[in-house]
Amino acid sequence: MKLPKHSPSPPALGVRARASHVPRWLAALTATALACEAGTPEPAPDLRLNHVQVVGTHNSYHLQPKTGGPKDWRYSHQPLDVQAGELGVRQFELDVYWDADAKHFRVLHVPVLDPETTCSTLTACLQALRSFSDKHPGHVPLWVWIEPKDGHEAVEKLGLVQQIAAAVDAVWPAARRVSPDDVRQGEVDLVAGVARHGWPALSSVRGKAMFNLLDSDAPRDGYVAAHPTLAGQVLFAEGEPGDRWAVTSKVDDPTDATRMAAALAAGQLVRTRADSTTEPWAGDVSRRDLALASGAHACSTDFPAPVAEPAGYSVQLPQGVAARCNPVTAPDDCRDALLDR
Repeated sequence: MKLPKHSPSPPALGVRARASHVPRWLAALTATALACEAGTPEPAPDLRLNHVQVVGTHNSYHLQPKTGGPKDWRYSHQPLDVQAGELGVRQFELDVYWDADAKHFRVLHVPVLDPETTCSTLTACLQALRSFSDKHPGHVPLWVWIEPKDGHEAVEKLGLVQQIAAAVDAVWPAARRVSPDDVRQGEVDLVAGVARHGWPALSSVRGKAMFNLLDSDAPRDGYVAAHPTLAGQVLFAEGEPGDRWAVTSKVDDPTDATRMAAALAAGQLVRTRADSTTEPWAGDVSRRDLALASGAHACSTDFPAPVAEPAGYSVQLPQGVAARCNPVTAPDDCRDALLDR
């Protein structure tokens, strides 16, 4: 008796109905049986950028302050290229402050109180990631969130977001980036591009990086007011379903099932936080496990690998892979081994 073919979800959204979920092992068996019966090789699945889930780091540059500080500052990250190369991190977060004297962006958490960093400038951080990418061209796109920490006055006087974009462009040329135009694909806006064409095929974006403005205040508002479709721009901008530029979203609390479901249903790429300042120290993995199961495309953490303190807590994908098939948005013929190479 022939086994029925599985009909994958539309590429634009790809959100599976959990009640009718077919286990991946059964989907694989079905596809293989059909291919053998037909005498043809099994076709490669149509994998797209939104079919992937990765682990990210929060304040990716951060080193524990030499003076100690509060408990939620007591974590240290490896250099960015080490995180990517040895820990499999694929999403990063950089806090930037404009240094008017040096005419560049400094990267750190809190001046004076929590200033220790593995890369002191935005350019140095981007170069570290580029160094990893040059050596590993088959990686899934690196997703870099950049958060401007300057006040409104700096935004108005400097054109802060465009200065960030220029710094990115100087290290990561257009050919090595996933840009808003790659997603819009000539449609009226980004939302229409995702709805009609889906996210770019994974095969077309490996070895690239995607840059996202981490802000929902004056910098973001000024940026999208000037560029409502983000045509020709370097940075994506976070927003809510219904915002015409918003195909990326930050749902930091994975317990907010309503917001998470709305973002995924709208076809957005979603970043969440696998831990806040309390769970790792309490040995509580419930939020971590919920984040990984939520369908978020990046699960950000302060602890991407086991450490001495807090002992026993880390956020990693099964079998130590750098990317896995998203548990909610990936088609059932997706295989982890087909993703990050």
